[in-house]
Order: sequence, then structure tokens, then C-alpha cells
Amino acid sequence: MSPERIVVIPSHHVPFDWLVERAAGTLAPAAALVVDAHLAFCPACRAALALCEQVGGALLDAVPPAPVAADAFDRLMARIEREPARSPGPDAPPPAAFGDPVLDRMPGLLHPLGAKALAGRGWRSLVPGVKVLHLDVPVVPGGSAQLIRVAGGRGVPRHTHRGNEYTLVLAGAFNDAGGRFAAGDVQVTTPSVKHKPIAEPGEICMVLAVTDAPLRLTGVLGMIQRGLGY
Repeated sequence: MSPERIVVIPSHHVPFDWLVERAAGTLAPAAALVVDAHLAFCPACRAALALCEQVGGALLDAVPPAPVAADAFDRLMARIEREPARSPGPDAPPPAAFGDPVLDRMPGLLHPLGAKALAGRGWRSLVPGVKVLHLDVPVVPGGSAQLIRVAGGRGVPRHTHRGNEYTLVLAGAFNDAGGRFAAGDVQVTTPSVKHKPIAEPGEICMVLAVTDAPLRLTGVLGMIQRGLGY
């Protein structure tokens, strides 16, 4: 299925090695979610992914076929028949299913995850003007995948990282020491980065954020976090 198209030209892209892994089918689910959502915005990365897939196909064509047992197909079919039947997942909500002008601008592939999260714990307030919605996506131990919604002019608390954080802007824009990040842009931060992203005034900024380790707050909030043993 071809990725959804949103007319925008991002300035900051997903790591190229993620595109290679996505083409090979080896990228972790949370990272693949970031890539697929970014592709909805980015024609350059769609073209790069297509090239990676073509190269991978050519390499496979060059590999000599390996012999298989005569009964391999029969054993595969028997294994499939032994698998318990699975009910089909719910259809993705149509665009504008949320009745929210910000959520409705998300790429369609995020709608089922957003609907499931809203039906569960829903939005949680992090600090005034900032809400988070945890998504049910497989992540590494200590990692997370969530939507973060920041009111115009508000900011996420200053923090650093125990691991890596990958942030895709879905709506609005934010600024920090790394520059300006608008819809479709991906920010990659490492444990060496300390920052305080602030949404631009006048518009809600919503991002998809994936981490492979917990964030570490700094300042007074960091002292409280460490005092609580987090």
C-alpha cells in the first residue's frame, strides 16, 4: 500500500540506516512507526526507501536458490492450520474521526493507535500546557512511544536523555537549541543533548516521540525525579 501523502517538505529526516532497515523489514516496531509517519510527509524519503527496496530486491535476485525439503510446503501449511484463528483488527478510523483539528491532521496510520489510546488511559497532563498519550506499540525495556501535545508558547520541561529520542512533528512547530522543527521534521537526540523544546506561539504542537530509555529531567523537577528514585 502506498504511503499517505501530506503536502509538506520536511527539513529534518529519519536516519538513512532506518530506511535501509525498513526496506529489509528488520526495523523495530516503534522506529518503523516513526519512519512510516514521516514518509507520509516526505517525498525525498519515500524515494530513498523505494531505492533501498530496489537494491535489496536486486541483491536477493543475485543469491543462488537454496534447496528445501520436498515436504517443506506441506509442513508450512500444517503449521499455519495449527495456529489459533485471530479476529481481524478494527478498521482504521476515517480522517476527522476524532473531532479534534490537531488529532485529525495525523497521518492515517496513527489513527487506530490514537483511538485505542484515547479509549484507554487517554491524555495525561505532564505540566501545564503539556499532555501525553501513551501508544500501544512494542518498545525496548525502559522505552516509550507516545503523542505529546504542547499548547502554543508552552514547553516540555528541560531534560536530557538516558538513551536516544526520536521526535516527529505531526502538527505545529517547536524550537530548541537544535533549531526549528515543523510538521514532518524528525529530531534525533542522544544522551549528550540537554534541551527544552518550546511550541511556537499561536498553535498547538503535537509530536510522536519514541525513546529507548527514560528521559532525565533537570533543574528542580530533576531533583524531585531523582528523589523519587526515577
